[in-house]
Amino acid sequence: MIIGHTSFAFGTRTYVMGVINVTPDSFSGDGLGPDVEAAVAQGERFAAQGVDILDIGGESTRPGAEPVPVEEEIARVVPVIEQLAKRVRVPLSIDTYHAATARAALEAGAHLVNDITGLRGDPKMAAVVAQFDVPVVIMHIQGTPRTMQQNPTYEDVIADIRRYWEEGIDLAVRAGINPEKIIVDPGIGFGKTVGHNLEILRRLRELTALGRPILVGTSRKSFIGKVLDLPVDQRLEGTAASVALAIANGADLVRVHDIPAMIRVARMADAIVRGWKEPKRVYLGLGSNLGDRLTYLRQAVAALEAEPGIEVRRRSSVYETAPVGYAEQPDFLNAVVEIATSLSPRALLQVTQRIEQNLGRKRGGSRWGPRCIDLDLLLYEGVTVQEADLTLPHPRLTERAFVLVPLAEIAPDLPLPDGRTAQQAAKEEQTHADLRLQSQGPEW
Repeated sequence: MIIGHTSFAFGTRTYVMGVINVTPDSFSGDGLGPDVEAAVAQGERFAAQGVDILDIGGESTRPGAEPVPVEEEIARVVPVIEQLAKRVRVPLSIDTYHAATARAALEAGAHLVNDITGLRGDPKMAAVVAQFDVPVVIMHIQGTPRTMQQNPTYEDVIADIRRYWEEGIDLAVRAGINPEKIIVDPGIGFGKTVGHNLEILRRLRELTALGRPILVGTSRKSFIGKVLDLPVDQRLEGTAASVALAIANGADLVRVHDIPAMIRVARMADAIVRGWKEPKRVYLGLGSNLGDRLTYLRQAVAALEAEPGIEVRRRSSVYETAPVGYAEQPDFLNAVVEIATSLSPRALLQVTQRIEQNLGRKRGGSRWGPRCIDLDLLLYEGVTVQEADLTLPHPRLTERAFVLVPLAEIAPDLPLPDGRTAQQAAKEEQTHADLRLQSQGPEW
């Protein structure tokens, strides 16, 4: 499934959705009210921490919450979405059940609609989703946020959720929504008792038969507080347990507040449930020819080292080289690093692009033009990729001395696609290039 500019391979790993509440009255205590700068900063921080989707909401849906006028909801969320759409590459979700808010958010740059009413709250919602051709989350709810916790009852909560989803999917398809763009959510805490919520998590696997990706949102919710007798700010461990068991029972996407901790929980649960993969050796090329070039290279390596699922093992010396393709620009500093990672090539590409963006790289200029930082995937152990935006091994790997020389420094016997070793290729190509050693060893 494509959400924004990102491909989601549901079933291969668990994806993490981060909550941004642009409300003054969030149940979880993280409501940011009308502070656009704080909301944007939180979104940027979550993106830097590795979140897969940002879910922006302008109306509290806690039990007993009063509805917010649509005009106010739009005024809360649109400025945040407009700014985040410019600053992060992470897909943006609008958490709303109002068609007018969804339209305004999608026009502002959102990529997904998360509707707690499963397309029932506003008869125009399905048409808006279909018009923009974006993915949608169909969540189960009994009642409304104002009434949903007033004695919710079910003969069989799982059967009821399944029927509700099936009806919602039928409604969506009749409105013109692509069924392959539908995500479902059992609605933990939305018209359910503590017992219902626990039963849903215990029997979640039964709901996977519908064949759609499942989103589960348990983070900090009251059922955790009631089981553990803890206030909302002490529910991290309870959330972690519920997230891990949701993954074990079939969740594809988890909606959370505590991003770094829950990313770690999801990766550990995935290693157990989906199978742990031996890390692969990957070689990345780094380049910079704007600003403090060496600092940019250092910051990029530090960002890689901080990324869950990536271990930086070796780094080459840094070389200064003349630009290629477009000569009217400053000289580059170039280096190569070897990492070990269990991330897929696509996931790794998303990480490198996020690091570039967080360090200030602006895309859209000349292909060979100047950039403050450039991270290229050169070789991914045992993998060949031929896609529109990703080719592995890198198609110009064997032609560039500014890549081959630092690569040969840290992996001289590495076999290249043309049959030469990195060392052989570096010796042959270096005779045609001017490389000036700038910083030697692993301390730069």
